[in-house]
Amino acid sequence: MENMEQIRQKVLSYIDQHTDDLDDLLSRLIRIPSVNYSSHGDEEKCEGLIMDEFRSLGLKAEKYYPDRVPGVLESSGYLPGRGTDRRPNFSGIYHVPYATKKVMLAAHTDVMPAGDPAQWSVDPFGGVIKDGRIYGRGANDDKFGIAGFLIAFRAIRECGIELENDVVLEAYCDEEYGGGNGALGASLKHRCDAIINMDGGNFEIWSCSMGGQVMEIDVEALQPQDSSVLAVDALLVVREELRQFIENRHAELKANRYFAGTDMERSAFRFYEFLAGNGGIGCNLELGKLSFVFYTDKPQVQIQAELEEATARIRARLDPMGVRTGGFKPLTRFFHCLSLPDEEETLQILKQAAEEVSGHPVRISGACLSDLSVFLKYGSPVSLNFGLVRDFKLYGGAHQFDEFVEQKDLHEYCKAITLFLLRWCGAHHTNS
Repeated sequence: MENMEQIRQKVLSYIDQHTDDLDDLLSRLIRIPSVNYSSHGDEEKCEGLIMDEFRSLGLKAEKYYPDRVPGVLESSGYLPGRGTDRRPNFSGIYHVPYATKKVMLAAHTDVMPAGDPAQWSVDPFGGVIKDGRIYGRGANDDKFGIAGFLIAFRAIRECGIELENDVVLEAYCDEEYGGGNGALGASLKHRCDAIINMDGGNFEIWSCSMGGQVMEIDVEALQPQDSSVLAVDALLVVREELRQFIENRHAELKANRYFAGTDMERSAFRFYEFLAGNGGIGCNLELGKLSFVFYTDKPQVQIQAELEEATARIRARLDPMGVRTGGFKPLTRFFHCLSLPDEEETLQILKQAAEEVSGHPVRISGACLSDLSVFLKYGSPVSLNFGLVRDFKLYGGAHQFDEFVEQKDLHEYCKAITLFLLRWCGAHHTNS
């Protein structure tokens, strides 16, 4: 009978011998332009590759639409207008009759639009492999997760290893643009004891889901204008009156142990758009729009109260200027701040596996506006993010031109996931 150390050595050796397969699989996934357009998306284009992989692993392969899962439409986490009655999730289910628990490995299939191809040094959907990196939209957000769990499971199966508890491999839709319906559907369809959302960053374990939202505010001059000056002045008023709100967000993240000193603390509030005059609305010089994202560990009711106070101050200043505003409008769902203790067993099993293969300490940190919020609230209270997402501000980071993942990191990541599955589920050789 093989012991766990022999099983460990066998599967890690398998991955070492099949890193080209892992790289090629991620490259093929990148070549599928499964772009999210907010109200709709092209995730269904992934069906052939992912479902074929599930079947080749002997898994029960299921395709379903989140909106059709019982309870999704009635859930407080459901976000209308996302078209998720036509955007599928894909599940690969491993079941053993004597299982006492179930874990889900989840990664999202949708990617951001590539933007101007001229800004890329490679084809954004080419899956180019060069200089130790794999390039393309979705490389580190989040198709590495799908490739990682597929090769991890292939290593276990082809080494003749039987896991002793149930596993769901979930490729879900609609994560970008603050979606969440794909994660919500997966959470309600597959009730699991633990969920590893493979959409974390920096080879860190994110055990806290940062709260927050993306919002916008419009201003409009009451009289026709021959320039955008009044709209600009009105938007500057909005920005000034948001100062206290912005300071509050930075201060709370600075005091939060998960986020202090991280990129998320530094970017606790970011303006996305500051448009006056045109703003995609023809030549109406009376209009202006400002949009922003913020992170918070405060409950939604407190955030709403702060923004209502800011709205009152803004209107008091805009009225004498002859400008009106409809106030702050959400562009995404509100992400709730939730977490689990460091000593939680699943977290420690994953941390040990990640540190073992990487050879360095793995930080426990937090996620920003991630579907971890959905998994923690509606799926399992034992949910974590773990992944290779590069920060947005870095060259080749998530949503950036020349998005890439380091091949070495991808290989170590796949090994860590494999060890986690062996230890969390329990395992034995099929001939034992």
